[in-house]
Amino acid sequence: MKNFTHHRDLILNLARRNFILAYKGSTLGILWSALLPLSQLLVLVFVFRRILPLGIEDFPAFVFAALLPWNWFSNSINSASNIFLVNRDLMRQPHFAPRTLVVVDALTNLLTYLISLPILLALLTLHGRGVTISLLFFPLLVLIQGILIVGLSLIIATLNVFYRDVAHIVSVAVMLLFWFTPVFYQSKIVPEKYHFLYTLNPMAVLVESYRAVFFGTPLEWSSLLLSFILSVMLCGLGYIIYQRQLHDIIDAI
Repeated sequence: MKNFTHHRDLILNLARRNFILAYKGSTLGILWSALLPLSQLLVLVFVFRRILPLGIEDFPAFVFAALLPWNWFSNSINSASNIFLVNRDLMRQPHFAPRTLVVVDALTNLLTYLISLPILLALLTLHGRGVTISLLFFPLLVLIQGILIVGLSLIIATLNVFYRDVAHIVSVAVMLLFWFTPVFYQSKIVPEKYHFLYTLNPMAVLVESYRAVFFGTPLEWSSLLLSFILSVMLCGLGYIIYQRQLHDIIDAI
């Protein structure tokens, strides 16, 4: 129990430190964590309401509800590539588990997500949509996405120690995955023959689930269960790859 408490406190303190350091020295400080997704939102709203209108009701809130979890995912996955390499001094410390860095990175990016939530709630209020009981499922979605991020990050961080091309491949893959995730469009407009691609994309299902939670619409439990299973499988695979290469990781860095 003592070891668990120590490990938990270590993770929380490192996540807090990393979050503070990310904005230390800047004039606006922590406000950047909200300004960056807001700037993305403004661009998407301008393009898909003024230039190529999609005709989606409450479009700003519709996009922002998906953009926040997507940014949590993309930022975590992209930063995972070099997380072992840039923390080599910390990894060489006795009794330090390198996998801790992956969890810390996921939590740090989650803080950015949570800080922006009041903006999303304000947008929903402006569109006449109040908080519903569906919001109680929000922690469940965060848990599933956290498992997915940690699993993928373990795989990426481990492989990139030995194959530096992994970081570039991941960057391209995340960019392409954005277009296969319904962040700014509705998945129902996708032709039926391609729906299986969205069902097998955990982030597509999670994005739709977050929208359902914030807009008070029913969750697709079957798709969410499949995403949970895939996330757990990827997390298990990531842990196995990490454990098998752990000694070589320490030597390589």
